Amino acid sequence: FIPMDDPTLISRQQLFARIVGGLGGRAAEEVIFGEPEVTTGAAGDLQQITGLAKQMVVTFGMSDIGPWSLMDAAQSGDVIMRM
Repeated sequence: FIPMDDPTLISRQQLFARIVGGLGGRAAEEVIFGEPEVTTGAAGDLQQITGLAKQMVVTFGMSDIGPWSLMDAAQSGDVIMRM
């Protein structure tokens, strides 16, 4: 067992906070410039957020369906559920 004060442990709430923070740049563009003028500037942020969200579900089992780990089946795009 790892102690609770281990800095390598990240809670679900902390991960959600990272996602919200990462979406801030895109939201700011929409507010400041309007939806028609949104740029590609947030592309890197969106890639990181997508990867993090996928990790939360696929690797860490942090989804509403329960503590399931999902794995890609041989790069085919199919997903396998494992408890």
